[in-house]
Amino acid sequence: MKRILVLIRETFPTDESLKNLNIEEKKILNPYDEYALFQSKKIKEKVDGEIICLFISQRKNQYGLRTALGLGADKGIFFYYPDSNENEISSFIAKEIKKIDFDMIFLGIKDVNNDREELPYRLGVNLGIPIYSHILSIEFKENFFLAEKETENTIDLIKICKKGIVAFSQNVYEPQYPSINNILTIKNKPIITLDYSDNVISKNIKVIPQDICRKHNIYKNISPEKGTEKIIEYIKKWKLVK
Repeated sequence: MKRILVLIRETFPTDESLKNLNIEEKKILNPYDEYALFQSKKIKEKVDGEIICLFISQRKNQYGLRTALGLGADKGIFFYYPDSNENEISSFIAKEIKKIDFDMIFLGIKDVNNDREELPYRLGVNLGIPIYSHILSIEFKENFFLAEKETENTIDLIKICKKGIVAFSQNVYEPQYPSINNILTIKNKPIITLDYSDNVISKNIKVIPQDICRKHNIYKNISPEKGTEKIIEYIKKWKLVK
């Protein structure tokens, strides 16, 4: 069985206006990391595999991690870290990763709002494993990974035989949305919570129930035709149908 550890960060959307009132709620999955999750899911569908999502967040809201679980991750590790020191965070994450049995680490080459590309390389140094950077796609063969690597002038096909970090440089693809069945399974997936506060990591294992809050609208004295329109409008808004 192939076990892939996917690192996902939260970031701000680039297509919305942010204000002090909504800046904490307008966090999304970092598109580069979400693409890494998408690539791991393709491998999982072809071979007997497992996806562990290590979710890094500056807030204690676990909605983003549960989204990742709905998109195909089997287990979650929620790492609450309120700072943005990538040297420090890579050191803490590396200590936890060393406790996990994994075949490969997937993540995005960078945060869409931060192009320094620090995390993959710092993590590679702390773990002492190679980095396969600027990968566009990857697939698993009989006993190795085959990946498309982007260079300055070409796109090369490389063979990966050694455990390492795969950093994806692509973040544009057909968006994925959790299906109803996947949403219902989220509550049964285990989550390990790592809370970094006051320079101390507290750890507990628990199953987090889904607690998505949405606005409730009550329509009174509405005709069946109008009610049907409202239901269809709601279903399309939340991408419950294609």
